[in-house]
Amino acid sequence: MKSFYVLLITTAFSISLFSQGLELKPYGFVKGDGVYSSKGVLSFGNPNLTAPQLANGIDDAALGFTAIHTRFGLKGIFGEDVKVGGLIELDFFSSAGFNTNVNPRIRLAYASLAVDNFEFRIGQQWDLFSPLNPNTQNTNGNLWYGGNLGFRRGQIQIYYKIPLQNVQPMIQLALAEGTSDASGLGNDNKAVLPMFQGRASLKFLENKTVGVYFVYAKFSPNPDTSDYDFNATGFGADFTLPLHKYFELHGEVNTGTNLANANLFTIAGMGSKNNDRKNLGVWGNITSKIGDHFNLIVGGGLDKNQTDNLAAGAIAQNFVIYGNFVFPIVSGFSISLELGNISTTLQGNAQVDEKTNTAMYGFLSGKVVF
Repeated sequence: MKSFYVLLITTAFSISLFSQGLELKPYGFVKGDGVYSSKGVLSFGNPNLTAPQLANGIDDAALGFTAIHTRFGLKGIFGEDVKVGGLIELDFFSSAGFNTNVNPRIRLAYASLAVDNFEFRIGQQWDLFSPLNPNTQNTNGNLWYGGNLGFRRGQIQIYYKIPLQNVQPMIQLALAEGTSDASGLGNDNKAVLPMFQGRASLKFLENKTVGVYFVYAKFSPNPDTSDYDFNATGFGADFTLPLHKYFELHGEVNTGTNLANANLFTIAGMGSKNNDRKNLGVWGNITSKIGDHFNLIVGGGLDKNQTDNLAAGAIAQNFVIYGNFVFPIVSGFSISLELGNISTTLQGNAQVDEKTNTAMYGFLSGKVVF
């Protein structure tokens, strides 16, 4: 039934745009993976291979095969002086495991209106806080809990590109849903305030970009007692620097308080009144296009729990490093091998020693991009 609803929405979207003379542009990829881990891993807290992110200390190795990382999207813009458009993107990912039968899910879905240097978007979009995505074959692991914090959520975004000759400054602002999927009518809704996000960036030398960003959300677990109010705050910077075909660098550094409450992916966990959870995240990767049929990617990320008086057994930090060997063959088809290592450190104290769990993982992937 869910598949029928998704198909109905997509069809209605297509008919509406075609009626205005718009030709939609499909995009996405079909991806099959063989996944291996030398020891136990967690994928969004579940002990399976769908998106290895943390090492849980279990000694057993695991192997699995799946196509759930496949992705499909449609996008289009109609008009000249006033441009109207939209985008919808689906995939088949489930954190429950490598199921054979899975339902499509919405990743992105928004309507847009652009006039001159302004653009207005409403719908489910990527966060402005920690906006970049690493170049990894672990596409739904995405270095979350490894320094990359930003996710997707329902929001209203406004873009403004400042018209200059040699550089392109841009300002982005968003009013957004601030809680996680499991929150139901979340604590931010009870605060009657949206999440605020913002980003200022500068594009220069044609293709290089640096940006800074922030986030603020307010939570009211008990709206009748203001003493229970608390906030999530954070700021950071991002960079995309294609310096040479052999050395394209991009990544982020960010820090914040109670960001997990706002559905941003950090090991620091959920905070509460007088119990702030603090974190520091950093990640980066280098892409080297060595030849037409060989690309090399090296990347890594760190999420460090900086909460005061961290309890024994809590995750103190998570460090991920990976190398990616990509072999483009022909017409968008490629074979890739990603090898990585996850190191998850648990806090110790006078009675309990600090402990680091490690797990090596590998993705052997075949992908067609369209």
